[in-house]
This record gives sequence, structure tokens and C-alpha cells, in this order.
Amino acid sequence: MMMTETKATVTAIGKQALGHADPMVVLFGEEATDEIASIAVIQRFSDKAAQAQLTMAQGDQVQINDDRYTVTYVGRAASANLQTLGHVALVFTDKLAGDRLQNALYLAPLDGALQMPEFTVGTPLVYIHQG
Repeated sequence: MMMTETKATVTAIGKQALGHADPMVVLFGEEATDEIASIAVIQRFSDKAAQAQLTMAQGDQVQINDDRYTVTYVGRAASANLQTLGHVALVFTDKLAGDRLQNALYLAPLDGALQMPEFTVGTPLVYIHQG
């Protein structure tokens, strides 16, 4: 079983990106419009070719700072949007009831990780896919 790690770094945080009631963070690549950038956390992938191959599946992990999260659900559009736009919504919840966002990764904390990680400019993100 091969594991791939695709790395990105937070380069900007929109004024309305963090701090809402929902345990969710919207990520976008640097091509985001100003309007989108105001509500998003902007990420830059260190390797565009790796980004273009990025596929996430249930059971994969996302590491944010030193905290790791297990992917409990992958929305239908999540991998394609990550590959092309660097866009995905990260939803930090153990509950999968109700309508699920199709552009989202649902994440459950691992090993004492924060329920909701902190995002700052420079925060490292690692998408860990077990293929």
C-alpha cells in the first residue's frame, strides 16, 4: 500500500474565513477571487503536479499543524475541486447526520488533536492518501 503526502501552506486568511458557529473552514487556492478570498483560507500547494493528482478517500488523513484528522466522508466534488481550484471545505465533526456537503472533507480528530485546529498564515497542511 502506497501512501502519498500532498503538502500545502496557508498563505492568507479572509476576514470572514474563521470564527463562525459551524465547525467548518473553506479552503481555496491562490486563484480565488477577492470575494471568495474574504471568506476563505487560501492555500498554496508546494507541488502543482501533486495537487493535480490529489485524491482523498474515506480513511485518509489530513494534518494541520501537528494535529491529525481522519477523513470520515469525502464529498463527490471534493477531490476534483482540490485538484483544480485548491478548494475544499473541511468540516470538523464526528456527526455525519443530514445533508452532507459535496465539496467537503469531513474530519474526526486523531490522538488528542484539537476538535477545531488553529489556522494562521504559514500553517502547514498535509493531505495523506493511502492508495
